Amino acid sequence: MPSSVYNYVVAFGAAFGGLLFGYEIGVVGQVLVMDSTFGQYFGIAYSDPANTKDDGWSRYDNYSDVTGNVTMTFLLGCLAGAAIVSWMADFLGRKRSILVGGILFVIGVTMQVAAPSIAVLYTGRVIGGLGIGILSMAVPLFIAETAPTHLRGRMVTVQQLMITIGILIASIINAIIIKTSPETNLRWRLALGMQLIPGVGVVVCNVFMPYSPRWLANRNRDSEAIKILARLRGVSIEDATVQAEFREIKESIEMERQIGTGSWAELLKPGIRNRVVFAVMLQFFQQWTGINFILYYLPNLIVLMGFTHDQADIPFAIANNFVNMVGTFPGMYLVERSGRRALLLWGAISMAFFQLFTCLMVGLSQSHGSGFSWLAVFSIFGFTLSFASTWGPIVWVYQSEIFPLRVRAKGTGVGTMSNWANNAIIAKVSPKLTDAIDYKVYALFGGLALAGGIFVKFFIPETKNLALEELDTLFGAEPLVHETNKTSADVELVKEKA
Repeated sequence: MPSSVYNYVVAFGAAFGGLLFGYEIGVVGQVLVMDSTFGQYFGIAYSDPANTKDDGWSRYDNYSDVTGNVTMTFLLGCLAGAAIVSWMADFLGRKRSILVGGILFVIGVTMQVAAPSIAVLYTGRVIGGLGIGILSMAVPLFIAETAPTHLRGRMVTVQQLMITIGILIASIINAIIIKTSPETNLRWRLALGMQLIPGVGVVVCNVFMPYSPRWLANRNRDSEAIKILARLRGVSIEDATVQAEFREIKESIEMERQIGTGSWAELLKPGIRNRVVFAVMLQFFQQWTGINFILYYLPNLIVLMGFTHDQADIPFAIANNFVNMVGTFPGMYLVERSGRRALLLWGAISMAFFQLFTCLMVGLSQSHGSGFSWLAVFSIFGFTLSFASTWGPIVWVYQSEIFPLRVRAKGTGVGTMSNWANNAIIAKVSPKLTDAIDYKVYALFGGLALAGGIFVKFFIPETKNLALEELDTLFGAEPLVHETNKTSADVELVKEKA
């Protein structure tokens, strides 16, 4: 099998973890509005023939609290998973961490499907979220450490592609379930239970995935490391290029050990703490562009624009999720051509434009009719396309590659915690923001997207074309011993490659 093909097979196998998260995003919103089954079973909705709603169901006062808790318990589990995966990825390895994440997700989903009470449902949500939190960091880290330099960015974006595929598949399957299944508890249990298929897929794929050669080398399992590296590069272990790459990895590891032990305190050292700030802030701005506000609450937003519930729940949701998936491909193509920094800059500008344009169109639709509502919908699709091709995948690419090996798991773990923490905050405050400022919430997210672009413009350096072992020079960290003989011309060459 050609090396590039095998590398993509490995990347897609690992990125099944992204499919789990995508499916979760796509399924939970539609389950929560199944008032006649899910709502009645958990005591948050009841039949009311006098209700003017199309479906004839009313909601108890605890509806918002329960549905909010269903979302929050999952995201808190994700945050906890991101917190523990730094230790796990170093101790158990990247491959086994993905396995643990997949198993926890399967356990969590099983509990949700069989839940006899809201407490069991919450517990299953936390455990499932724990698995996703682990996968969200371990998967891009694993891919970054197994991919060749010239394909690293493109392969890490495979995770984002799988997330978008998961969202799209979930919305289609849920539409089929809603249209074909009877209104019984089987409906919401089946919708949640379908998540077991990709969950089991993660576990099965993990059996055939290699270990990270960099992790093996760091554990002094050199013979295994070079065999896997040779297989990933599609050559024999005697090949000069593999020997040179392995030698550089080992030299980097040995020199890093002389500098530090890979402790948490090292994240505060010059040349590393700036990378921690970059990871945290990029994840912050990624979430506050408003992407999850749209993914979580799109049906409600569409209804507020004057469309029907049927239009909002199925055709518009599927269309937006399709745009989200298709939009990932330009990012995968351009990440190694245009670079990380350029995509982040253009993405910030285009997302800000579409959020501000959506705000304007929604405002006009309330006074001038449905024509502007359609423009607002297409503007949301434009925003989704912009995000999917830039900030969606590129932030994960950047975070997964910027840290030195000895603190790579810890640094990416901190960045991932920033992602989940901000995700949880947005899930909680978005409805309140919408109540407080109505459609002007789009302008708020547009302004924050523009602020993210300004941050990239003045602080974020390009990492395209640089080997993982070359990035210390770029970020100004203490040079490794084997680099101390580098001349200023050598340093400039690294920066030119960026």
